[in-house]
Amino acid sequence: MQFDDSNSPKYQKFKVDKLPIIKHFEQVDYKLLLAYYKHKYNKIIKPVQRRNGKTISHKIVCPKCGANHEYIYDNNGCKGQYQCKVCGTTFKESNFVTKPLVFKCPYCGSTLTERKERKHFKIHKCTNDKCFYYLANLKKLDKNISHAEKSKYKLRYIYREFTLPMKPISKSKVLSTMCGL
Repeated sequence: MQFDDSNSPKYQKFKVDKLPIIKHFEQVDYKLLLAYYKHKYNKIIKPVQRRNGKTISHKIVCPKCGANHEYIYDNNGCKGQYQCKVCGTTFKESNFVTKPLVFKCPYCGSTLTERKERKHFKIHKCTNDKCFYYLANLKKLDKNISHAEKSKYKLRYIYREFTLPMKPISKSKVLSTMCGL
């Protein structure tokens, strides 16, 4: 049973969300992927055949596998998004794909954006307006609530990445705490 005041902004701080999906960036060699595909499926991945006469710049290379422009699709019609035919990575020239960690929303799968940076943590937020979590929380609010009052509620998925500095501990300190000294 849910009480009426459980959706109050006073209690939103105590809400615990799911952990985000964490994507690790792993760089691979496209020549190894081509050889693996040939070995496993007995087929060769051929370069992209461009039928519309457009070409992709020679400087564009897949950030994940390093495939050259011959294996790169223009994914959305000259709007800057590309897709690698070898590894399937979708990227832009200024993409976040090479970051060591990428946090994704567990509800909609979109990449979380870093909104604030504090002394010991960073706040990442899902900014997708079609996120299931956001839409469900929006439905819980009264219809006659003003926009200024909506900002008091935690409507979007938020994740805090803690970045506490780790101080080395001496062996004598560890032993003294283990022995109760």
